[in-house]
Amino acid sequence: METTLSSWSKVAEYTGLSEYEAKVYLALIDLGVAGARKLSLTCEVPRSKVYNTLKKLIEQGLVMEVPGRPKSFMAVAPDVSLKPIFLLVKKRAEEFESLLRTLTEAYRRRRERVVPRKVDVWTIRGRRRILERMRRLLLDARRSVEIMTNENGGVLFFKVANKILDKLKEEGVKVNFLSPLDPEKQLLARELSYICDVESVDFRLPLLYVGIDHSRFMLMKMIPNSLEVESESDVALFSEDPTLLSMISSLLLGYASSRREKPEEREGKLLSIPLLQRLG
Repeated sequence: METTLSSWSKVAEYTGLSEYEAKVYLALIDLGVAGARKLSLTCEVPRSKVYNTLKKLIEQGLVMEVPGRPKSFMAVAPDVSLKPIFLLVKKRAEEFESLLRTLTEAYRRRRERVVPRKVDVWTIRGRRRILERMRRLLLDARRSVEIMTNENGGVLFFKVANKILDKLKEEGVKVNFLSPLDPEKQLLARELSYICDVESVDFRLPLLYVGIDHSRFMLMKMIPNSLEVESESDVALFSEDPTLLSMISSLLLGYASSRREKPEEREGKLLSIPLLQRLG
């Protein structure tokens, strides 16, 4: 069983006291008041060393001399005498913890640049199943939704999600809808403009992209490119990786932007376009 005196090595480690200083101080805590002879016998510190050790402890505010003859001594209460040391150790520990967090973050940033990172991507087949998963995804939106699709995809999306879009507008979720649908020419686009920020772009790929809160997305390929709700040939990708979302979104936006330019302006630009066209 560990006694007060047997913990001298821990006290020495935490406080910076020498072995003799730690032993004498702890012996005084056990004894209450004691002279040099009794201290020497109790803590096994040579009597020739006890007085010099007591002097150092008094200078450090850990021990006080009790008036009278023969000389005797008592320990200052630990919660008073050791508190400055405790606060110093605590401060150093907090500074080290902060340094550790900074170093860990720097390490992670560097590691992400040089080490390939595996991301989770799920596939879903069947148009009805994909659209149902898309509906659930939309219901989870808290800040923003981005939709990009062709004309058929826009009509199909409105069929299955118009009530959810109303709900998102009520909740203050910002919805951006990019498709060839034009609010000035088409009634459906005009309806969408009441609940979304609608932008007319010449997007012809048979894809339906939905991004949620810049943190998750679904990308569906429509096979065939039709308005039917049933098609077992459709396939979709779903992921919660924000880096992959950013890449897919940038590719699609790049494609949509390129359709706004004249053919001669597009030459030599947007190397990703052939890849996207093959998706169709």
